[in-house]
Amino acid sequence: MKYKWKIKEKPEDFIVVEKAYFPKNDGEYYLYLLVKRNLNTLDIAHKLNLDYAGLKDKNAITFQYVSSKVDYGDIKIEKYKNTFFILKKLGSIKRKVKIGQLEGNFFDIKLPEAICNISEIFINYFDTQRIKQFNISKGKKLLLQNKKLSKKENFFVDAYLSYLWNKSFELFLREKFNGLFLEEQREKFFIPKDLVIDTIPKFWTILGYKVKMEESKEYYEEILKKEGFSLIEFLQILKDKKIKGDYRRTYEKATDIKIYGSRVCFFLKKGAYATMYLKHLYTKNCIL
Repeated sequence: MKYKWKIKEKPEDFIVVEKAYFPKNDGEYYLYLLVKRNLNTLDIAHKLNLDYAGLKDKNAITFQYVSSKVDYGDIKIEKYKNTFFILKKLGSIKRKVKIGQLEGNFFDIKLPEAICNISEIFINYFDTQRIKQFNISKGKKLLLQNKKLSKKENFFVDAYLSYLWNKSFELFLREKFNGLFLEEQREKFFIPKDLVIDTIPKFWTILGYKVKMEESKEYYEEILKKEGFSLIEFLQILKDKKIKGDYRRTYEKATDIKIYGSRVCFFLKKGAYATMYLKHLYTKNCIL
């Protein structure tokens, strides 16, 4: 069966606070706390030449650490229609903030329905923030072009590889578990029923020319065939683009879970999507 699902109606429904530590000293970079509403991290970063540890949702109120060589003063505020951002100076640091330099994120989220059952474990799919249809198709096209990729273009290629990760691991899960599909923004996510984590691998390959395939190989072969590639051909394309590949955890665990009224609070390690955890909660409470 397939169910449509939606969580956020307004930014106040989804609050994100980044957890990270940057030792302050007399360095050449200024450290700021960036607070934003209904704006993309990338848009602000490009406008103000900011370095960041992670991208945060647009349709949300988010708190995150950024750095810059530019001194914007103790506080900088810009307001637009239904949006705003605030930069608050925290001090200076020796090295700029880099992608991945965070422990994780705290979330405070309003739910459309009451929670009866709490689960901690969920499948670590990439969510729609990354694998939008536009991102996927653009990433695939870029891989087939004979040119060096820019930083922005690499984002789209990563989105396509994330989509392939989702689909290959989904095939594996569907062989082992019963479940259902949840749909959001034209993307479908297979949510297993009665997931037994001891029966699945802890990591699943993100494709690249240097990674080991092992258990994921046959599933990638099937997905790539539908995409118009053989596995050997696709790995050669990635080698030509110098994309080494990686490994992603197949499941994650939410911690520090608290419920008050219609809201739920929890902490996730970096790389995991709060919206994916909520999809699993919704499935457990409202459908399965």
